[in-house]
Amino acid sequence: MKNLPRILFAILLGSIPLMGIADTYTDLEERVVEHELPNGMRFLIFERHDAPLVSMVITVRVGSVNEVTNKTGLAHFLEHLAFKGTQTIGTTNYKAERKALKELDAAFGAYHSAKKQGADSVTVVELYAEFKQKQERASGYVVQGEFSEIYERNGGSGLNASTSCDYTDYYLTLPSNRFELWCAMESDRLANPVFRELYKERDVIIEERRMWIDNNPYGLLYEELQSIAYKAHPYGHPVLGHLSDMANLSRQDVRAFYETYYVPQHMTAAIVGDVDANEVITLIDAYFGRIPSKPDPPELITTEPGQPGIRRVLMKKGKSPRLYMLFHTVPAGHPDELTLELLSIVLISGHSSRLYRSLVEEDKIASNLYLARGNFTYGGYVYLAGSPMQGVSAARLEKAVLEELAALKENPITQEELDAAKARWKVWYYYPIASNSSMAFFLSWYDRCKGGWRELFDRVDEVDKITCQDLMDAAERYLDPDKRTVALMEVEDE
Repeated sequence: MKNLPRILFAILLGSIPLMGIADTYTDLEERVVEHELPNGMRFLIFERHDAPLVSMVITVRVGSVNEVTNKTGLAHFLEHLAFKGTQTIGTTNYKAERKALKELDAAFGAYHSAKKQGADSVTVVELYAEFKQKQERASGYVVQGEFSEIYERNGGSGLNASTSCDYTDYYLTLPSNRFELWCAMESDRLANPVFRELYKERDVIIEERRMWIDNNPYGLLYEELQSIAYKAHPYGHPVLGHLSDMANLSRQDVRAFYETYYVPQHMTAAIVGDVDANEVITLIDAYFGRIPSKPDPPELITTEPGQPGIRRVLMKKGKSPRLYMLFHTVPAGHPDELTLELLSIVLISGHSSRLYRSLVEEDKIASNLYLARGNFTYGGYVYLAGSPMQGVSAARLEKAVLEELAALKENPITQEELDAAKARWKVWYYYPIASNSSMAFFLSWYDRCKGGWRELFDRVDEVDKITCQDLMDAAERYLDPDKRTVALMEVEDE
């Protein structure tokens, strides 16, 4: 195992073949230890004794897809509040703080209601002043950053979290002799979170939205693309939430969402590093076993209807044109998922890919092209983004992209292109082997949001079976120009 980073480097240089490395994945799969608690929370343990470190990732199957109208942004909001502490961490006196928080919420409710109902300015100002006074009082009980500082004092690094459409992840790496600290801290956070500094943090995420979307023409363009790509499904909601919803989210909203979706049976924790699986399981049982069971969250029943035609939006806000193009594909775990990954590599991945070579290097229509795939629980997409060269419109680039896709019929994908795509895919896929944190992420993510963690180790064999004809069939099936969603940013009128 100590030589794996060198193996990856050698693969990148092309000095050793990829075949044979697949055997490593078989060996790795056999070393994963599964453990499930009576409350339904799952743990995947992978021992690696190269360094006295251990990485942990907790994946919760909850994201913006679980939000409803009027309450968008809750999943991301919870991620921000996750490290504010518990009833014992982050406070000088939780009993007094709890009373202060109730008074703060009441003061905010009175101010917010008066403002929405159009009360006179004197009343609104007075109620706002009372809200600020209550907020200051509640803040007096807060020990700023204590949750993260405890980890830092014990050698922790990489403490972070992220939210997507389908899941929320929490990351941390610690010295392996501090693993029990993680058990104590995280089990307490999951069982007894206190969403302190809620109104201050809400201002932070509102500013985040303004920076990345409302005041960013290209972020706004992508949000428009997302909203028209989905007619019925909540995938059309922005992960950050709509501004009006975010401004109205309350502590009660946050608590209700947490109690509904942060259930043990929707959580997987992956633990990778210098630990003993038997000792780890003993600690897991002692700490996380105390988290009570909860009912299953409501199932999502909305499905996105088939797209009957082209959907498009045109904006004139930016200083340079931009093209976004989206095709609906398949959900995570679908048999065509890997075929679409290879097709994406052949079309746009690196300077040797078809569209990049033709549109960027030869015809010089685009300055750059980027293609990504959405791997979601309830559906997926292939998404292309491109920046035209100076003097070229986004509409002209769109036409050129469609011409290249149409040319696939006369110029089919070759075995050489497929072999190169498979080689690139395998190099990317082996990265989790070399890193505790990335291995932990992929284990927990596959277990909770894909077809189970074992699928992580089965994919290399599946990729090897894919043929050129499979890629051609996928292109015809999913890259239908008559069912595309397009967002164009043209140069702002002077």
